[in-house]
Amino acid sequence: MDTANHQKTKRPKPDSRLPSAFVRIGAVAAAGLLLSLCAFCARWGFADIVVVRALSTQALLQATATQSGASVDAKEASEVVASLLRAQRIDPGNPATAEHLGGAYTIDVQSRREAGPKSALTRQWPQAFEQYSRAVVLRPTSPYSWANRAWTKYYLGQIDRDLYVALQNAINLGPWEPEVQFVVVDLGFALWEEMPVDLRPQVLALAQNGVRRYGAQIIAIAQKRGHLADVCKFEKLASLPACKSAG
Repeated sequence: MDTANHQKTKRPKPDSRLPSAFVRIGAVAAAGLLLSLCAFCARWGFADIVVVRALSTQALLQATATQSGASVDAKEASEVVASLLRAQRIDPGNPATAEHLGGAYTIDVQSRREAGPKSALTRQWPQAFEQYSRAVVLRPTSPYSWANRAWTKYYLGQIDRDLYVALQNAINLGPWEPEVQFVVVDLGFALWEEMPVDLRPQVLALAQNGVRRYGAQIIAIAQKRGHLADVCKFEKLASLPACKSAG
């Protein structure tokens, strides 16, 4: 993918709080996490109660983090990270553990946001990126891992070919996954002016997939990113009040 001729523009700064769609990716996988735990316990012949509690707590913290204005307990978030790291040392080849460690680090960002964005940027976000990078190596067919990896690169300011490859993989692997659609559309509109031009119609295609069931959410993302006119062209959205107002 050639990015040499892309126009350099002033991109929107990432929000200081986690986007609910991004956090929701981890929440959707909570059931799969518990199944992975069963396989983990069967493989090692014992049930690690600390890890069981960590995974359960993470699911609860993710649900809390998706609520607007909700606070996340910093101590619990740190305990989840520590327990999942323990699980990873025991079974380093488990992609689910890497995926959920990435989520745990981003939840830790949410719990520490009162300390300021610099603290979160220099600690938890790079660690989250490392875990999502590990997850895509261990399970390259997961659109969630690719979408999360693209988002963490964006938050870290690493706008490069690698980010667009992650975005492309998320599009290819999860075109009908709502949580992937939200992240791809959010990132796509944020990077619209500088992204490879061949990605733009693909971002719009995912937005169009999403409006079939989640029109209000797609409109909210487009409005936040200044691309309401682009999604209001879709037949299913043209009659909605927000699109009529944009007129």
